[in-house]
Amino acid sequence: MKNLYLLIFVIALSSCIAEREFIIDYDYSYRGNFSRYKTFSFMTPKDTVNYNGISDWMIKEEIVKRLKTQGYKAKDKRPDILISYKVYGDNMGFKSYQQLDLESWNKLYGPLGDNEQDIETVKAANYGEQEIQLNDGTLLIVFLDRRTNSVIWQGYASGLFNESSFFLKDAKYAVRTILNQYRLLAFAQQ
Repeated sequence: MKNLYLLIFVIALSSCIAEREFIIDYDYSYRGNFSRYKTFSFMTPKDTVNYNGISDWMIKEEIVKRLKTQGYKAKDKRPDILISYKVYGDNMGFKSYQQLDLESWNKLYGPLGDNEQDIETVKAANYGEQEIQLNDGTLLIVFLDRRTNSVIWQGYASGLFNESSFFLKDAKYAVRTILNQYRLLAFAQQ
């Protein structure tokens, strides 16, 4: 009977250890013309991550799979969106924004064009800066509008990777979780 209690205790303890808290969020630019984006490519073809066993191929593979299921097409020359990503090993301060969710913004204000300079539109959308603390092992994925060379969307998972507890499946989980925040479909855009 003691062995049974010990086994139950070990299973309960291991499930608690496996369950970690992560900061997962995103923000976007009001300059983004999200209805225009249909194609994507990556900013650099060489390995830029190389963090604790994570390599570009696993991050790129997950990004490509997700975006293709949302109707986006990979395109090497003159894509609409350029994608960049990085894993940060140290804690860092990060400027983020309190905003409407992207789908609501795109539906209500997206058709108005370049909204970043329109103060009334920005106020109506409850745009607010906030400083947050990201923990070591943060994966940041950035979408840039190739035509304007500006960041239009960025998503991050903080505290996911660290030297003491890292699994390769965590990299795939991080990418999927971040891109769950970008739910715009290319084929649904007008």
